[in-house]
Amino acid sequence: MRDSKPGPIPDTLPDDCSEHLNSLQSVLATVNERNFQECYNDALFYRDELREEFHHGQATLRERALGENIYLAVLQRVAAILPTLNRVPPELENLPELLSDIYYGNFSLFQSLPDMWAIDQVFPIMPIHRLTEEPTRAAVLADLTCDCDGKIDKFSTPEGISRTLNLHALKPDEDYYLGIFLVGAYQETLGDLHNLFGDTNVVNVAVNADGTFEFVREFHGDSIFDVLKYVEYEPKQMQEQFRLIAEEAVRSGKISIVQRQAILQAFKESLHGYTYFEHE
Repeated sequence: MRDSKPGPIPDTLPDDCSEHLNSLQSVLATVNERNFQECYNDALFYRDELREEFHHGQATLRERALGENIYLAVLQRVAAILPTLNRVPPELENLPELLSDIYYGNFSLFQSLPDMWAIDQVFPIMPIHRLTEEPTRAAVLADLTCDCDGKIDKFSTPEGISRTLNLHALKPDEDYYLGIFLVGAYQETLGDLHNLFGDTNVVNVAVNADGTFEFVREFHGDSIFDVLKYVEYEPKQMQEQFRLIAEEAVRSGKISIVQRQAILQAFKESLHGYTYFEHE
């Protein structure tokens, strides 16, 4: 998850800090309903100037980080004012989306939701647990791939299409589950091996007349071994080559025999493991 909330901001800045950092602090202190657009423009200007100072070695990394934090705080205050307006200035219309959190999901959009990328299909998405808690974070979703298109930033809501989705704050060491609905079986069929993630685990769920449910069938997704074979690599040969490298490392004294065994076992388990993140 990428949190869009600014971190702690000191009440006073060092005497020898950048002039633009002081200016950003002044803008933050004066944001209100009458001058919010001017403050937005000023904050953008001073932030960019501070970045230029940093690039020329005239501002420290700590100063730049603090400037980015103050700039983010200004944008948060401006965004809080927008819902009270009769008309939002065009340059600020996308501000709530820019300030939204990014929730990274254990999936590949190109594999499991290709229509969302290809034809801008909007699928209903919502949390499937913690339903008695109010979701307080505006967020967009991103997948595990390296592509900038591997994100979801259009959501179906009772009010229409929204660029953010209200989600719950994450809890440490606790999984957070979302459901994507009305996908249809053919989405998985359309999915390719983009980024070599392969098929996901699938389960058929039957709902009984009394409202209870049961898992009828389970299908395991692709392993790393499977995906490598799809793209014409030979996993068994790779495993043997890795074993020879480990043996040479033992002979040269780089690792011990015990370490070699542990490394080879981890490599073998990885090959036969899931292409997506797995939980112990």
